Order: sequence, then C-alpha cells, then structure tokens
Amino acid sequence: MRLELVKSYSTFSLASLAHAGNEGGGISPNGGASLRTSCDSLHQSASPTCYIGDDRNESQDVKPDFSPSVAFRKILLQCCGFKAIEKSFPILKWVPKYTTEKLLADVIAAITVTITMLPQGLAYAVIANVPPEVGLWSCFVGCFVHFFFGSAPQVIVGPTAILAILASEYTEEMDRSCTVMLTLLTGLVSFSLGIFKLGFIVNFISKPVNSAFTAAAALTICSTQLKEALGLSFNAQGFVEVLKATVNNITETKMPDLYLSIASIIILVFLRHLPQLLGYCGVKVNPVIKFISIARNAMVVIITTSLVYAFSDIQPFTVVQEIKSGLPPFGLPPMSIYSPAKNQTFNFVTDVLERQGSAIIVMPLLALMEHISIAKALAGDEIVDASQEMVSTGLSNIIGSFFSNMPITGSFSLTTVNGASGARTPASGCITGFLVLLAIRYLAPYFSYIPKSSLASVIICAVIYMVDFGIVRSMWISKKMELIPWLLTALISLFVGLEFGMMTGFLISVTYLLYYAARPGVRVKRGFVNNFLLLSLK
Repeated sequence: MRLELVKSYSTFSLASLAHAGNEGGGISPNGGASLRTSCDSLHQSASPTCYIGDDRNESQDVKPDFSPSVAFRKILLQCCGFKAIEKSFPILKWVPKYTTEKLLADVIAAITVTITMLPQGLAYAVIANVPPEVGLWSCFVGCFVHFFFGSAPQVIVGPTAILAILASEYTEEMDRSCTVMLTLLTGLVSFSLGIFKLGFIVNFISKPVNSAFTAAAALTICSTQLKEALGLSFNAQGFVEVLKATVNNITETKMPDLYLSIASIIILVFLRHLPQLLGYCGVKVNPVIKFISIARNAMVVIITTSLVYAFSDIQPFTVVQEIKSGLPPFGLPPMSIYSPAKNQTFNFVTDVLERQGSAIIVMPLLALMEHISIAKALAGDEIVDASQEMVSTGLSNIIGSFFSNMPITGSFSLTTVNGASGARTPASGCITGFLVLLAIRYLAPYFSYIPKSSLASVIICAVIYMVDFGIVRSMWISKKMELIPWLLTALISLFVGLEFGMMTGFLISVTYLLYYAARPGVRVKRGFVNNFLLLSLK
C-alpha cells in the first residue's frame, strides 16, 4: 500500500470538505465527483483514523429493544446488582481477602499515622481560626467513612493545610459554626458530584494551575504562621496584609518563642532528611531511623511540650489555649451564624453564601482535587474510581458536620506516612480513627501545654515543601504557553485571594482544553487500496 499526503486540514475545513464532497465538488481518490465518508462520527470516535472512499460497506443497523421490561431490568441491574453494590461499598472487595498479616501491617501504620495526625490537627485548627479541639474532632470521622466507602486503600482523610486556610478566609469574622456549615456545604456538593459520576471534573484543572495554587497557598500559610513563630499578636488576613503587619510589629517579638521555633525548624528539617544523609554516608538505614524520621512532628511537639511544662511556673512561651476533653458533641449543623466582630447573627444561606458564593465551587473542587491526586499518586497500576472517592469525601464532610468538624479531605502528608508505614487496606484508617478517639478522650488536657511556636514550625516545615518551582523550568523547555496559567494563578492567589486564584486557574484550564479540542490537526492521505482516503489525526 502506498500513501500520499494530499492536504492538511483542521476540523473546520474537514467539515467543509465533506460537505463539498456530498455536493460533487470534493476530493475523490479516483478523480470522481462524489465523496462518501465514514467519518460522520469523527468527534465521537476515539480512533485516530477513519476512511473515506466510494466502496464502503454499509453495516446493517440492529434495532435495540426499548421495551419497558428490558429497560427496567437494565436499570435494576445497574442499581441493585452485585457489581453495583460492590462498587458502591468497596469494603466488600477486600474484607473477604483480609488476613492477620495485613492486620499487623495496618496496626503498625495506624500507630504511626496517629502520632503524626494529632499535632497536625491542632496546627490546622490554628490556621482555620477555630478552637484547637475542632482540629482533633476532624481527625476521626473521615477515617471511619473511608473504611466503608473509600476505594483507595492507603488514603487517610483528615484536615489539610489548604482547606484550613481557605476556611479561614471564607469564615472571617464569624464563629466556628460558620466553619461547620462550610463543611456541610463541601460534603453535599462533593457527594452530589460522586453520585452523578462526575469524577472527570477534576481533570479540567491542569497541572500548572494545581502547582501554582498549591505554591501560593503554601506561601500564604507560612506567612500566617510567622506571627505564631515570633510570638506576635495582631489581626490580619491575606499574604500581603500579614507580611505588612509582621514588619510593623517586629519589635514586639518574644525571644523565647523565636528561639523555640528556630530550634524546632532545625530539628524537623534534619530529621526529615536523616535517612538520605545516612544513605549518602554509606550507613544502613534501619526501621528505627525511618520511624524517627516519619514521626518527627510528634517528637518535636512532645519535646517542646515537655519543656513548656517544666517552665510552667514562669511560662515564657505562648501556649495553646485550654482544650476541651471528651468526645465531640453530636448535633445538627447550625444555620444561624454569629459574628463576634459585628455582634450580629446571620443566616448561612441568605447572608453568608450571598457574600461568599464562590465557596460552593472552590471548597469542594479543592477537596476533591487533593483527595484524588494523592489517591492516584499511590495507586500504582490500579485504577482509582474518582466518582467513588467523591462519594467518600462527601460523606466524610456531611457526617463530620454533625460532629462540629472543619472541612476534610485526603491528606497528602498523612497518606504518604500511611503508605510508607506499610498500610495494606483501608482498615489502617479505621484503626487510626479509634486511636484518635482514645487520645481525645484521655490526652486532651495535656495538649494545652503545647507551645504555639512549635506548632507553627510543624506547619511551616510541612507546607514549604509543597512549593515546586522546578515545574517552571519544565514548562519553559516543553511548552511555554503553560506559563501563562501558572503565573496568573500564582499572582492572583497571593495578591488578591486564594479563591479568586483558583477560579481563574480553573477557567484558564477549561479555555485551553476547549481551544485545543476545537482545533486538532487532521492530515488527509491518499491510499490506493480499495479506493479509500485515510484520515489520521496529528
């Protein structure tokens, strides 16, 4: 077979070619006046090739049976069949294969994750401007829900830094009941998207936009924690405002808090890279060293808390306020939101959402993006059911709102720790939930001695590694056009607001996708086998 390039067409000119061929003026491989095409479904077909010619064999259509009984049977099988139930409840897939070996691995992983999760929960509560106990309460509900509905075995659902900083921006000047309602809203939207199988929506956010927003959020979080690390006290929101307030109040720095935060950061960075340093020196890294590196956050918090307790008589450090002991109260999420700053009560739907309407899109979108990204990162060759993970995230937030939770999703740091600790199934998350409940019940009074400067150090060292400037070099080499959404998303997120940056990046990603989808290159090649023309996408 010999192929000859006839012409290159865009999809728009290809439509004109087909129209002209039907009228007798198009190109025909044998010089004839008519052109018959089998490319009527070019946009619907996933195949990169299609054929044009005069000798196409017409296949006889088979008429489907649209009788009510057949339709009802199909709907019943799709909704109530065993495969549908197994897909909706992934626990039915792995529980029959569960062994004592997997249980031991899950228990070890759960202990490690709990040690890491408790100080992070307290730290992210500080970011979200809610009482510290809310951060602890937000650590167990998602673990139990994901145990039943999650399809990704190693994902741990809990509070995250990005959702915490967004929650603080949306609930500014409001009490914690506004955060609880934001959790319910995030859950309802995420659950609805999962039920209607809309998991593909997260694919509309390109990697440059995701990287830029994550970097901007990390820098914003670091700026907010400078106040705690220096022992300062002021009210400011946003990256620029916080930096200005920090500079204006720098003379009021509490030196004990500063020294403690510097020491904590040095220890955290050293322990994070300890296995690599020992590897470079030719020293074998044993499991104990790995555990110390993984549990570095808890170790720093325990050491600094012991130091504060030893100096409790003079108390030179700024500590976390008293934490309520016991399990969280169960109740309906409040619709009335009180604002201490304005001494007014607002309705969440008619007042708060009217002013912060972007929360309906931004909060669920980011929660799902975080959750599915980490699930795919650790899935390996397995396929992640994005819609099912949406259901899991949605139910976690809906149920969590009845326990006064802040918004939660799949945590990148906790999931990484869970995978590195050898977790085999979602049972590790369930065990983690039980351990967190025990800690809340019996250890909460001791958390009031945790210094704020050490928590700020834990947050800074956790989020600063989320800033990835290496992607800029990759985009410059491969595709410079991607620098536009990256730069716009980063600048708007930092200097205008995170929610506006996310929406801008999302719109730019959708625009890029539509542009490239509307103008794919098509080459028409002439073939001399059975008088066909071959269309191949570039």
